[in-house]
Amino acid sequence: MRTYQVELTVTGAITIQRPIRFQADKELQLGNIFTSDVEIKKNAAGITISVTVFTVDKDRAHQVALLFIGKMLDVLAIKINTALSIQMLDIRPVLERNTVRSILTDDDFRNSFSIARDLNLNETKILRSLNWYRKGLYTVDPFDKFLAFWNSISVVASGYHTPDDRTVRGIINQIWNCFITLWGQHPNSWPVINGDANWVNDNNGIRNDIAHGLITIEINHITNVLDRLNTVQDVAYRFITQWSRDRLNYHLEL
Repeated sequence: MRTYQVELTVTGAITIQRPIRFQADKELQLGNIFTSDVEIKKNAAGITISVTVFTVDKDRAHQVALLFIGKMLDVLAIKINTALSIQMLDIRPVLERNTVRSILTDDDFRNSFSIARDLNLNETKILRSLNWYRKGLYTVDPFDKFLAFWNSISVVASGYHTPDDRTVRGIINQIWNCFITLWGQHPNSWPVINGDANWVNDNNGIRNDIAHGLITIEINHITNVLDRLNTVQDVAYRFITQWSRDRLNYHLEL
């Protein structure tokens, strides 16, 4: 066992005003705590994060760093609602994309590391949902985006619904159960969907068709998915952040 320093490039519409340095407790398993030195610098594509990892070899160190930083980015991405990804390849193709960037502070990163650690130990369903949401932000394929955002809703609903005679029938009723818990009995009171009582059923059907390969790459199918993407993303964001805040006391908004 020895200490390694791992440096990763994070691409996205973010930057910092000056280098940031602090320490963060890494506890990927309960009771196995290691304090990691964190250093963040800006680069042309976003930021570069350097962390220390205590492990057996450099390959394991790289994988632990990916996991540690990745969980933090899951939290940070929903906080600023911006696509963030760890870039494993040449960053030159993305240098021109990010001309308008959120300026992040020391506290933004400290808080995201802290929440990610706590969620990883106590509320893994929420953390998994955040991971799906971040994938929805940075992937470019519209079918993959739809799946990711819908899965972010489904993971929370499957983990936190109130069991009853309806929810045992599956995910559609579990989502309904959670939406009613947050937003009231009737879809007219639910944000974004404009009283569409079939919204959950219709979008879950599209999710199943995409996942099972029943939607072909034809313009009418792609258009239908594209027309729904913004609404699905908006509902996912509101649902995850409000559920986390009101039911679990985690504040995921800036």
